[in-house]
Amino acid sequence: MLPMPVTSIDTSLIDRVPAAASVTSGATPEVRVAEAERAAAESRIEVERIRARPDVRASVGVRRYEAEDATALTFGLSVPLPLFDRNRGNIEAAQADFRAADARLMGARQEAEADRNAAEARLRASVSRVTASDAGVTAAEEAYRLSRIGFEAGRISQLELRSSRAALIAARNAAVDARLARVRAEIDLARLQGRAPFGTSQ
Repeated sequence: MLPMPVTSIDTSLIDRVPAAASVTSGATPEVRVAEAERAAAESRIEVERIRARPDVRASVGVRRYEAEDATALTFGLSVPLPLFDRNRGNIEAAQADFRAADARLMGARQEAEADRNAAEARLRASVSRVTASDAGVTAAEEAYRLSRIGFEAGRISQLELRSSRAALIAARNAAVDARLARVRAEIDLARLQGRAPFGTSQ
């Protein structure tokens, strides 16, 4: 669906530093569903209260009396008095549904907040892991450089040189894994906060 085919990536997400976590007002889909259910339950309470009001009906009609050759106008008024049934049962049931929906909304909000806090903690941990892995790569590169110097001078064996090179490769792989974990943590946090990851606009 892009106007031009994608043949390369300009900037890699692996080396991109996550955007500063911003507190947004965007709610998760679960919270929005719970809010809609609570609003619907609150509306049902008002509907049941309206149903408890008396249903006043008025009627107007015309009646013809043939014997007297007269026409009469009739008027009727019906006002039921809810002495025994005031729709209390339905009102109380609607109120119970509202309390349940309110409790579900509170639970959804707390769960969303817990998910956000956990995602923020994962992001902080991944950032620390990237820093530590970069330090490990720097140390492994220095160790490999010294090993090469020692090997060229004939002071260490080729086996030791290969061992330091394998340690360097392992350190670089760990650094890549740490960066991938940081990307995933940033994406998860951005999804929970309702924003684009890495501060991108698209």
